[in-house]
Amino acid sequence: MRFDRRWFPRLNEGFELSVKGLDMFGAPFVENTRVLNLSQGGLCFLLLRPVSTGGTLDFVCESSDVISKVWTRGRVVWVSERFDGYQLVGLSAKGQNPNFQAERAASFA
Repeated sequence: MRFDRRWFPRLNEGFELSVKGLDMFGAPFVENTRVLNLSQGGLCFLLLRPVSTGGTLDFVCESSDVISKVWTRGRVVWVSERFDGYQLVGLSAKGQNPNFQAERAASFA
């Protein structure tokens, strides 16, 4: 029997996600990916761009029925290397951005 020590249940969703921030070398990036799982405390996704634990990333969930995108900030709480070149990234979104910034999709390049 497996004991799950997670504080919040996980939703295994595959919706699209855009992530932007600075990689582990300090270079800015924007990458489109998919959410692997989501909980009240944060989310897990894959990135090709290498990031470091403790850093911050901005993210937005993509949807075709939304005109504006709402970006929010999260803290990288863990990173796991994979053999295919991707990193599995755990991001905590709790309390990271009290003033959500709404940006028009056209204003983000």
